Amino acid sequence: MKIWIDALTPKQLIFFHFVSHIFTKRGHVVYITTRDYHDSNYVVNRLKMNAQVIGKHGGKKPEDKLIASLQRSLELVSFVKDVGPSLAISFSSPEAARVSTGMGLVHVSVNDSPHSIWVAKLTIPLSSLLFSPWVIPNRAWKQFGIDSKKIINYRALDPAAWLKRRELWPAPTDFERSSAGAVIIRAAETHASYMGRQKFSVVNIATLLAERFRDRKLILLPRYKEQEEELQSLDAPNVMICKEPFFGPNLLQSASLLIGGGGTMNAEASLLGIPVISFYEGPTTYVENYLVKSGFVRKVRNERECIREASDLLEKSTKERLVKRAEIELSSMEDPAEVIASKIDKFQTG
Repeated sequence: MKIWIDALTPKQLIFFHFVSHIFTKRGHVVYITTRDYHDSNYVVNRLKMNAQVIGKHGGKKPEDKLIASLQRSLELVSFVKDVGPSLAISFSSPEAARVSTGMGLVHVSVNDSPHSIWVAKLTIPLSSLLFSPWVIPNRAWKQFGIDSKKIINYRALDPAAWLKRRELWPAPTDFERSSAGAVIIRAAETHASYMGRQKFSVVNIATLLAERFRDRKLILLPRYKEQEEELQSLDAPNVMICKEPFFGPNLLQSASLLIGGGGTMNAEASLLGIPVISFYEGPTTYVENYLVKSGFVRKVRNERECIREASDLLEKSTKERLVKRAEIELSSMEDPAEVIASKIDKFQTG
């Protein structure tokens, strides 16, 4: 069977890289498309993926997002005509869902973000199957018009797909090795359609931490150019601003603490046993709630609370205790890649 995978972000590329390995082992021919988006080309090259770049991300403005999506959809029509896949699978790509439906293909969604409402509205109703982590109740998806019989829950968080396959990770770079013992601060995904005005300032958090822990290296991970420019105002000898792409697990596994404004890296760190403080300010997510209730993530409401929690976690050497718990948690999870490949095979033959 010819399978078309559309991966829009670095996280999706990493996830589907491991899913495609399973598909290929099962004898399927896999075609992967992506778009021009920050760090996506890097992931493709770093993981040696055979992926075709079609279209681009529209940026922060809704109108620009729409125009880029429409243009990309037209380009994908030509791609599908040339390749002739039997099935399309995406992490709820609006373009993949629309094009595959319009061209008579089955579209399958993978999604862990019902809080991204507009994406869900554009993709879930057009999907023949939806794969999602078990921590997200079916009612969160049924509101978008999909029958609960089409929802397949895997007992895992998405990062389990690559954290269970360390033998396929790329060798760490010098920068990734430099994170040993460091505190990592990950900026928020400010270009996402579901993110509103931000009250947390990475500059303020880093300034307070640099003063409190003068002998501890701080690594700041901006997502966008404007975030990098804002961080340039920091003047502390123990602060490093990351200006190069990276493979998250390699960077995280030797760190002492992650302070994150997003979702995927917080989940990655949790399943690696790294203490996590979340200042994510978007809509409430089921995944984060699960990690908070499980004791892997501490949620903070302001910058001062963030510093207090960081002091507590670092001074009590929490990482040593969390690593064993994380190993148990990860080993108890299913492999999302295996679940997806197995169910799709049964769906196509059924």
